[in-house]
Amino acid sequence: MILHNPMPYKEAILIMDSRNTPTSAVRHQPFHSAWSRLYKAGDMYLDLSLRPEGRDAVLVGQVIAEAHKPVTLSVVLHGPGGSNRSLVNEYGTFRLSVQEKGDHVLEFDLGEETFWVRGLEVL
Repeated sequence: MILHNPMPYKEAILIMDSRNTPTSAVRHQPFHSAWSRLYKAGDMYLDLSLRPEGRDAVLVGQVIAEAHKPVTLSVVLHGPGGSNRSLVNEYGTFRLSVQEKGDHVLEFDLGEETFWVRGLEVL
């Protein structure tokens, strides 16, 4: 996985991870991991959820600003099979299809700062 971004980036800080919480995940689907995580990125938060959907998985997220409207226009999910981009709507939400298992990296731009969320495991 090669990330091409000439801007310096920062790592988003993990605040909450549901993987240590008991779940009722469906185990007969190809993607059986499901989790929710909350990250801090600059003066914003990133709420992410991964869940199975049919034969694939979906990563749903929301960029939450404390004092103003989020300025993120799109996010890019980098994975073993390539990259997938999604627009962020006026409410800060986005949805990305995940078609391959493995480690993924989410890249998002907050104006003059670019953040990466590493270690997004899809099992």
